[in-house]
Amino acid sequence: MTLVVNHKGYENFVLASKMNELLETKLNTRSLMTIDNDLTVAPGMKKVINRYTFTGKVEKLAKGEGNTEGGVVTFDPVEYTVEVNQQKFEYYDEDFMTDPKIVDVGLEGSAITMVNDLNSKYFAELDKATLSHEYTGAFNYDAVVDSNELMNIEDESGLFLIIGTDLKAQIRKDPDFKGARQGEILFNGQIGSVSGVPVIVSKKTPKTVAYLATKEAVTLFVKKESEVEQERDADIRLNSIFTRKVHVVALTDATKVVKITKASGRKAEATVVEDAE
Repeated sequence: MTLVVNHKGYENFVLASKMNELLETKLNTRSLMTIDNDLTVAPGMKKVINRYTFTGKVEKLAKGEGNTEGGVVTFDPVEYTVEVNQQKFEYYDEDFMTDPKIVDVGLEGSAITMVNDLNSKYFAELDKATLSHEYTGAFNYDAVVDSNELMNIEDESGLFLIIGTDLKAQIRKDPDFKGARQGEILFNGQIGSVSGVPVIVSKKTPKTVAYLATKEAVTLFVKKESEVEQERDADIRLNSIFTRKVHVVALTDATKVVKITKASGRKAEATVVEDAE
């Protein structure tokens, strides 16, 4: 069965090409993940990831006493299936002759949708964070500091904070953010820093939510890097372009990400209504 493709073309005048806002976020999430290429040489389309947790405590001992309990490492195995991610774009020779911009916009749109797909998977894994912190009122410096304490790490040089456009204005009004050193662009999308942590803005971040993380939180397991393949049906003059990636995006270290959310005020509001009655 032949795929019917109906592109909207423009004849006899110069086209002022305008592309829809396909790019959901310009954030390069690949730079915010650990890249693992082991799958490229390993057979199979499965990846089992062990998420480790350590529990233990330090005990104060008197002379001749020993520990009453030791630290325990537990893990939960999570199985991921390697995915083939492919974008298809087709056009006829007549489409190109009618409007050459169709091909340019189509290729750019294909690339953008591939980026959007990777970014969506990255944020889906961040959202699986087991560490969480709630803030009240406007999102501010204190919320970042309190979330940082939950991670309990000594070296904070790899930390970054991802917020949405809704929290950008709030954090920019915070006095501590205003006083921070500006202009150091470490990541694509960075607008400044809070408590030494780079602040990155992405429209993929859910409203009122922020993520404090390091690159170790999420890993991109690459089976096959990006490739482009072309086909042509000379009889009907149909050109097909396939953009493809084969990989797995997985939360590999839940101790390296904190999900920061706004505290809900519904319970308090419900209490006031009942009292009024």
